[in-house]
Amino acid sequence: MIKNYRKDLPIFQFHSLQKFSDEVDHAVLSRLGGVSKKPFDSLNVSLTVDDSVEDVLRNRSIICDAFDLEENNLVTANQTHSKNVCIVDEDMLAKYQPRREVDDVDAFVTNVSGVALMTKVADCQGIVMFDPVQKVIAAVHAGWRGLMQDVGGAAIAVMKKKFKVKPEHLMIGISPSLGPCCSFFSDPKKELSPDFKPYINMNNTVDLWQFSLDQLLRHGVQSDHIELARVCSMCGGGEKFYSFRRDRGVTGRFGTMIVLR
Repeated sequence: MIKNYRKDLPIFQFHSLQKFSDEVDHAVLSRLGGVSKKPFDSLNVSLTVDDSVEDVLRNRSIICDAFDLEENNLVTANQTHSKNVCIVDEDMLAKYQPRREVDDVDAFVTNVSGVALMTKVADCQGIVMFDPVQKVIAAVHAGWRGLMQDVGGAAIAVMKKKFKVKPEHLMIGISPSLGPCCSFFSDPKKELSPDFKPYINMNNTVDLWQFSLDQLLRHGVQSDHIELARVCSMCGGGEKFYSFRRDRGVTGRFGTMIVLR
Protein backbone atom coordinates (compact mmCIF):
# COMPACT_ATOMS: atom_id res chain seq x y z
CA MET A 1 0.00 0.00 0.00
CA ILE A 2 0.99 3.60 -0.58
CA LYS A 3 0.37 6.32 1.99
CA ASN A 4 -1.24 9.48 0.64
CA TYR A 5 -3.23 12.44 1.93
CA ARG A 6 -6.58 13.93 0.98
CA LYS A 7 -7.01 17.41 2.38
CA ASP A 8 -4.72 16.46 5.31
CA LEU A 9 -6.57 13.17 5.90
CA PRO A 10 -4.08 10.26 5.83
CA ILE A 11 -5.15 7.39 3.59
CA PHE A 12 -3.59 4.24 2.18
CA GLN A 13 -4.08 3.03 -1.39
CA PHE A 14 -3.34 -0.09 -3.42
CA HIS A 15 -0.78 0.18 -6.22
CA SER A 16 -2.91 -1.89 -8.59
CA LEU A 17 -6.03 0.25 -8.19
CA GLN A 18 -4.11 3.49 -8.46
CA LYS A 19 -3.50 2.61 -12.12
CA PHE A 20 -7.23 3.23 -12.68
CA SER A 21 -7.42 6.50 -10.74
CA ASP A 22 -9.29 8.27 -13.57
CA GLU A 23 -12.11 5.73 -13.29
CA VAL A 24 -12.22 4.70 -9.65
CA ASP A 25 -11.11 6.13 -6.31
CA HIS A 26 -10.45 4.10 -3.19
CA ALA A 27 -8.88 4.26 0.25
CA VAL A 28 -8.02 2.30 3.31
CA LEU A 29 -8.62 4.86 6.01
CA SER A 30 -6.69 4.73 9.28
CA ARG A 31 -7.68 5.61 12.81
CA LEU A 32 -6.09 9.04 12.32
CA GLY A 33 -7.65 12.35 11.33
CA GLY A 34 -11.00 12.32 13.14
CA VAL A 35 -12.67 13.75 16.24
CA SER A 36 -13.64 10.70 18.31
CA LYS A 37 -12.40 10.55 21.90
CA LYS A 38 -10.54 7.69 23.59
CA PRO A 39 -10.79 4.71 23.31
CA PHE A 40 -12.26 5.34 19.83
CA ASP A 41 -9.71 7.96 18.84
CA SER A 42 -9.90 9.33 16.32
CA LEU A 43 -11.44 8.46 12.90
CA ASN A 44 -13.91 5.82 14.07
CA VAL A 45 -16.57 5.23 11.39
CA SER A 46 -18.82 2.82 13.29
CA LEU A 47 -22.14 3.81 14.88
CA THR A 48 -22.34 0.60 16.96
CA VAL A 49 -19.32 0.77 19.29
CA ASP A 50 -20.62 3.18 21.99
CA ASP A 51 -18.84 6.13 20.44
CA SER A 52 -20.66 9.46 20.25
CA VAL A 53 -23.01 9.36 17.26
CA GLU A 54 -22.27 13.00 16.51
CA ASP A 55 -18.53 12.35 16.54
CA VAL A 56 -18.93 9.41 14.14
CA LEU A 57 -21.08 11.49 11.80
CA ARG A 58 -18.49 14.26 11.96
CA ASN A 59 -15.79 11.71 11.06
CA ARG A 60 -17.83 10.58 8.07
CA SER A 61 -18.30 14.20 7.05
CA ILE A 62 -14.50 14.67 7.14
CA ILE A 63 -14.16 11.65 4.83
CA CYS A 64 -16.81 12.94 2.44
CA ASP A 65 -15.16 16.35 2.29
CA ALA A 66 -11.76 14.76 1.58
CA PHE A 67 -13.19 12.76 -1.33
CA ASP A 68 -15.68 15.38 -2.60
CA LEU A 69 -18.66 13.15 -1.84
CA GLU A 70 -22.26 13.94 -1.01
CA GLU A 71 -22.78 12.66 2.54
CA ASN A 72 -25.83 10.62 1.54
CA ASN A 73 -23.63 8.90 -1.05
CA LEU A 74 -21.33 7.31 1.54
CA VAL A 75 -23.06 3.95 1.91
CA THR A 76 -22.42 1.72 4.94
CA ALA A 77 -24.12 -1.21 6.62
CA ASN A 78 -24.94 -2.72 9.98
CA GLN A 79 -22.57 -5.62 9.34
CA THR A 80 -23.48 -9.01 10.79
CA HIS A 81 -20.76 -11.38 9.47
CA SER A 82 -23.19 -12.66 6.85
CA LYS A 83 -22.80 -13.29 3.12
CA ASN A 84 -25.65 -10.93 2.25
CA VAL A 85 -24.99 -8.61 -0.70
CA CYS A 86 -26.80 -5.31 -1.38
CA ILE A 87 -26.99 -3.88 -4.90
CA VAL A 88 -26.75 -0.10 -4.66
CA ASP A 89 -28.87 1.50 -7.39
CA GLU A 90 -30.87 4.70 -7.70
CA ASP A 91 -33.93 3.21 -5.98
CA MET A 92 -31.87 2.02 -3.03
CA LEU A 93 -30.12 5.38 -2.73
CA ALA A 94 -33.46 7.21 -2.66
CA LYS A 95 -34.38 5.28 0.50
CA TYR A 96 -30.98 5.21 2.15
CA GLN A 97 -30.58 6.90 5.56
CA PRO A 98 -26.93 7.22 6.68
CA ARG A 99 -27.79 7.32 10.40
CA ARG A 100 -29.65 4.00 10.12
CA GLU A 101 -27.38 2.27 7.59
CA VAL A 102 -28.34 -0.88 5.66
CA ASP A 103 -29.24 -3.74 7.97
CA ASP A 104 -27.76 -7.24 7.86
CA VAL A 105 -25.44 -6.73 4.88
CA ASP A 106 -21.71 -7.40 4.51
CA ALA A 107 -21.12 -6.58 0.85
CA PHE A 108 -22.17 -3.86 -1.57
CA VAL A 109 -22.09 -3.81 -5.37
CA THR A 110 -22.81 -0.84 -7.65
CA ASN A 111 -22.26 0.67 -11.09
CA VAL A 112 -23.47 4.13 -10.01
CA SER A 113 -20.86 6.87 -10.19
CA GLY A 114 -20.21 9.10 -7.20
CA VAL A 115 -21.35 6.52 -4.63
CA ALA A 116 -18.77 5.40 -2.07
CA LEU A 117 -19.16 1.88 -0.71
CA MET A 118 -17.53 1.60 2.73
CA THR A 119 -17.00 -1.34 5.05
CA LYS A 120 -15.92 -0.97 8.68
CA VAL A 121 -13.17 -3.19 10.04
CA ALA A 122 -10.92 -3.80 13.04
CA ASP A 123 -9.19 -7.16 12.30
CA CYS A 124 -11.63 -8.32 9.59
CA GLN A 125 -10.68 -7.89 5.95
CA GLY A 126 -12.03 -4.93 4.00
CA ILE A 127 -12.02 -6.09 0.38
CA VAL A 128 -12.54 -3.69 -2.55
CA MET A 129 -13.18 -4.87 -6.11
CA PHE A 130 -13.22 -3.06 -9.45
CA ASP A 131 -14.04 -4.30 -12.94
CA PRO A 132 -12.49 -1.81 -15.40
CA VAL A 133 -14.41 -3.37 -18.30
CA GLN A 134 -17.98 -3.16 -17.01
CA LYS A 135 -17.24 -0.26 -14.58
CA VAL A 136 -18.59 -2.04 -11.52
CA ILE A 137 -17.29 -1.91 -7.93
CA ALA A 138 -17.82 -3.88 -4.75
CA ALA A 139 -16.89 -3.52 -1.09
CA VAL A 140 -16.85 -6.59 1.15
CA HIS A 141 -16.51 -7.08 4.92
CA ALA A 142 -14.92 -10.49 5.58
CA GLY A 143 -13.91 -11.77 8.99
CA TRP A 144 -13.36 -15.47 9.58
CA ARG A 145 -17.13 -15.99 9.74
CA GLY A 146 -17.57 -14.18 6.44
CA LEU A 147 -14.72 -16.12 4.85
CA MET A 148 -16.29 -19.36 6.05
CA GLN A 149 -19.49 -18.36 4.20
CA ASP A 150 -17.53 -17.08 1.17
CA VAL A 151 -18.96 -13.56 1.27
CA GLY A 152 -16.42 -12.46 -1.35
CA GLY A 153 -17.67 -15.17 -3.68
CA ALA A 154 -21.24 -14.04 -3.04
CA ALA A 155 -20.31 -10.50 -4.14
CA ILE A 156 -18.59 -11.82 -7.27
CA ALA A 157 -21.67 -13.93 -8.10
CA VAL A 158 -23.87 -10.83 -7.93
CA MET A 159 -21.43 -8.89 -10.11
CA LYS A 160 -21.50 -11.69 -12.69
CA LYS A 161 -25.27 -12.13 -12.73
CA LYS A 162 -26.36 -8.50 -12.52
CA PHE A 163 -23.57 -6.69 -14.36
CA LYS A 164 -21.96 -9.36 -16.59
CA VAL A 165 -18.64 -9.03 -14.79
CA LYS A 166 -15.95 -11.57 -15.63
CA PRO A 167 -13.90 -12.50 -12.51
CA GLU A 168 -10.67 -12.49 -14.51
CA HIS A 169 -11.13 -8.75 -15.09
CA LEU A 170 -11.50 -7.88 -11.40
CA MET A 171 -8.84 -5.81 -9.62
CA ILE A 172 -8.94 -6.47 -5.87
CA GLY A 173 -7.36 -4.94 -2.76
CA ILE A 174 -7.47 -6.43 0.74
CA SER A 175 -6.99 -4.12 3.74
CA PRO A 176 -4.82 -4.56 6.84
CA SER A 177 -6.41 -7.31 8.90
CA LEU A 178 -5.63 -10.09 11.36
CA GLY A 179 -2.46 -11.78 10.16
CA PRO A 180 -1.34 -15.39 10.54
CA CYS A 181 0.89 -14.17 13.39
CA CYS A 182 -2.07 -13.22 15.58
CA SER A 183 -5.13 -15.17 14.37
CA PHE A 184 -5.31 -17.49 17.37
CA PHE A 185 -8.27 -19.85 17.85
CA SER A 186 -8.98 -22.07 20.86
CA ASP A 187 -9.67 -25.07 18.66
CA PRO A 188 -9.67 -24.07 14.98
CA LYS A 189 -10.50 -27.59 13.77
CA LYS A 190 -13.80 -27.39 15.66
CA GLU A 191 -14.49 -23.67 15.27
CA LEU A 192 -13.85 -23.50 11.53
CA SER A 193 -15.12 -25.45 8.55
CA PRO A 194 -12.98 -28.26 7.05
CA ASP A 195 -11.92 -25.91 4.23
CA PHE A 196 -9.63 -24.15 6.71
CA LYS A 197 -7.68 -27.27 7.69
CA PRO A 198 -4.71 -26.66 5.33
CA TYR A 199 -4.36 -23.13 6.75
CA ILE A 200 -4.13 -24.10 10.44
CA ASN A 201 -0.67 -23.73 11.97
CA MET A 202 0.87 -25.74 14.81
CA ASN A 203 0.17 -23.02 17.39
CA ASN A 204 -3.55 -22.85 16.54
CA THR A 205 -3.21 -19.73 14.45
CA VAL A 206 -4.89 -19.68 11.04
CA ASP A 207 -3.60 -18.03 7.87
CA LEU A 208 -6.74 -16.10 6.98
CA TRP A 209 -4.79 -14.08 4.43
CA GLN A 210 -3.88 -17.09 2.31
CA PHE A 211 -7.34 -18.59 2.75
CA SER A 212 -8.88 -15.39 1.37
CA LEU A 213 -6.46 -15.27 -1.56
CA ASP A 214 -7.10 -18.91 -2.50
CA GLN A 215 -10.85 -18.44 -2.18
CA LEU A 216 -10.79 -15.55 -4.65
CA LEU A 217 -8.60 -17.52 -7.04
CA ARG A 218 -11.14 -20.36 -7.05
CA HIS A 219 -13.72 -17.86 -8.30
CA GLY A 220 -11.57 -17.05 -11.32
CA VAL A 221 -9.77 -13.92 -10.11
CA GLN A 222 -6.22 -13.67 -11.46
CA SER A 223 -3.48 -13.90 -8.85
CA ASP A 224 -1.69 -10.82 -10.13
CA HIS A 225 -4.93 -8.83 -9.84
CA ILE A 226 -5.10 -9.26 -6.04
CA GLU A 227 -3.15 -6.96 -3.74
CA LEU A 228 -3.00 -7.99 -0.09
CA ALA A 229 -1.84 -5.28 2.33
CA ARG A 230 0.06 -7.83 4.46
CA VAL A 231 -0.20 -5.59 7.51
CA CYS A 232 -1.51 -7.25 10.66
CA SER A 233 -4.06 -4.95 12.28
CA MET A 234 -3.30 -6.45 15.71
CA CYS A 235 0.49 -6.28 15.91
CA GLY A 236 1.58 -4.32 12.85
CA GLY A 237 -0.32 -1.06 12.99
CA GLY A 238 -1.44 -0.11 16.50
CA GLU A 239 -0.87 3.58 15.94
CA LYS A 240 -2.64 3.46 12.56
CA PHE A 241 -5.39 0.82 12.70
CA TYR A 242 -8.00 -0.38 15.16
CA SER A 243 -7.86 -3.99 16.37
CA PHE A 244 -10.76 -5.70 18.11
CA ARG A 245 -8.49 -8.37 19.57
CA ARG A 246 -5.64 -6.12 20.66
CA ASP A 247 -8.00 -3.67 22.34
CA ARG A 248 -10.18 -6.43 23.85
CA GLY A 249 -13.31 -5.40 22.02
CA VAL A 250 -13.34 -1.74 23.10
CA THR A 251 -12.21 0.11 20.01
CA GLY A 252 -13.35 1.84 16.85
CA ARG A 253 -13.49 0.71 13.23
CA PHE A 254 -11.51 2.05 10.29
CA GLY A 255 -13.09 2.30 6.86
CA THR A 256 -12.19 0.68 3.56
CA MET A 257 -13.97 2.37 0.66
CA ILE A 258 -14.25 2.52 -3.11
CA VAL A 259 -16.12 4.87 -5.46
CA LEU A 260 -16.62 5.12 -9.22
CA ARG A 261 -15.76 8.45 -10.76
